[in-house]
Amino acid sequence: MDPERFRGFSSPELTPQDNFSVLPPPPPHKYGKNSQSSKTKHRGMVISAIVIALIIVVGLGGGYYLQKHHKSTPPPSKPKTSKIAATPTAPAAPTIPSTSYTSVNFNTTFNYPSNWTIVDSGSAPLTVTSPTMQLKAANGSTVLGQIVLTLANKGTMPSAFGTQSVAVMTSQKINFTQPSTTQAAASYISFVQYPTTVTLGGMDAIYLSGNYGYQKDQTIPASNLAAVDPLVYVSFYTCANSQCPITSRQPLTVASTDWNDSSFSAPILIMLDSFAFQ
Repeated sequence: MDPERFRGFSSPELTPQDNFSVLPPPPPHKYGKNSQSSKTKHRGMVISAIVIALIIVVGLGGGYYLQKHHKSTPPPSKPKTSKIAATPTAPAAPTIPSTSYTSVNFNTTFNYPSNWTIVDSGSAPLTVTSPTMQLKAANGSTVLGQIVLTLANKGTMPSAFGTQSVAVMTSQKINFTQPSTTQAAASYISFVQYPTTVTLGGMDAIYLSGNYGYQKDQTIPASNLAAVDPLVYVSFYTCANSQCPITSRQPLTVASTDWNDSSFSAPILIMLDSFAFQ
């Protein structure tokens, strides 16, 4: 190993034997005196400080302006939920003199107004007919007419119903006053406008519709009511005179608002509420 290769690392101090020559002083800077460079450097630092200060001031001012004039966006409101209206319930029928009747042909018992007339021959639908009375037609006129309740076998729909009709009012629920042990405790009654009727608000019949209830203007398929056993419905007729012979009666479309008149609805409800089907 050459002992001169690592010379000078063994001791930090120079010895007389070290042959180092002293370097001459560096020449002057070619751009001028060092003092001028120092001034330029100082001026640059001052300018930079001013620029930084301005940036800070502008930033703070802008932040204050935004904070002052910014309108916070309110949180989105929760959508309102609409409550479904409760099922309307038919009003309780006022006290009217009534008579109880049991039909062997239809295996049912019900009450009916004492001054109404029952026909139950067994070979045709059972009918309960009112005395001749004043009825309000859908066109607003008052006519002489009758109200007829019909009790028929399952599926024997009136031809006027067609394949479907329309609910002229929302169905109402009734509670049977004395249901049998094999009978549901309640039923809907539905207010029907037949397809040939064009009068706004006209009502052609009222059906005991069982579990089927309808909103106003909803379509009522005939197949729904044909499944109700037995079929019970109320119709309206015009009369030529006070005797009102069946041969002269014509179907009548009454105003649906008649239902709000207790003199019209009470005798109907007395019958519908009281049905006890065996």
